[in-house]
This record gives sequence, structure tokens and C-alpha cells, in this order.
Amino acid sequence: MRLSAKDLKDILQKFIIMVNDNERVQKLIGRWSTTLLIWGRDIGKGFLLVIDKGKVVSIEEVSDKNSGKVKVISNKETLMNMFQGKENIAHLYLDGVVETYGSEKDQIILDAVARLLWQ
Repeated sequence: MRLSAKDLKDILQKFIIMVNDNERVQKLIGRWSTTLLIWGRDIGKGFLLVIDKGKVVSIEEVSDKNSGKVKVISNKETLMNMFQGKENIAHLYLDGVVETYGSEKDQIILDAVARLLWQ
């Protein structure tokens, strides 16, 4: 089965619902506002998530890999597994499979959200 950008967007939309509806996550990130780029390097496009006070308020497909204050970059299959909780995010970062760019605070928040959702 060939994975498409639409498949990645569908998974991200499910992830957004989980983030927005999880009380523990909302307590943690309630003051966090940023733009988060999820970039599929093998498809040459990504999705920009706008986060306002802890809620993901929009998602849009983008073709500019310089979008977003915080960036998560990998191939689409890894991103899909990551945002479904099928991959250990810390291992992906440490093994260099996923690249993240942003402030240390933003990266800590991303890691904490993943831990709350999948551990």
C-alpha cells in the first residue's frame, strides 16, 4: 500500500482530537501558542498546525519547509507511526530518524505531550 500525504493528514487530524480532548495534555500546554510544522521529507510537503493556548486550532497543507516555529521532520511513514503512538519518539530523536527544530522548551513540550498520550 502506497502511503499518501492524505493518509498523514488523516492521522494528524486524529492526533489533534486526542490533544485537544485530553485534560492532562491541556493542563500541561494550556499556555502554549506556536506553529508546528510536520514535514514529510520524502513527499516534499507538510502540514502546519496552529496551536493557540494549548488547542490545535487549524491544520493546513504547506509546501514551504521553512514554515512553522517548531519543526518535526522525517519520512511520512515514520511520522504516521509516530503520531499514532506506534514508535517511541525519544528513540526516533536519539537515532536521528526524526529531526526536531525549535526552542528547548518547545521540544520538551512535544515530548511531554507524547508521553501523556501514549505511556
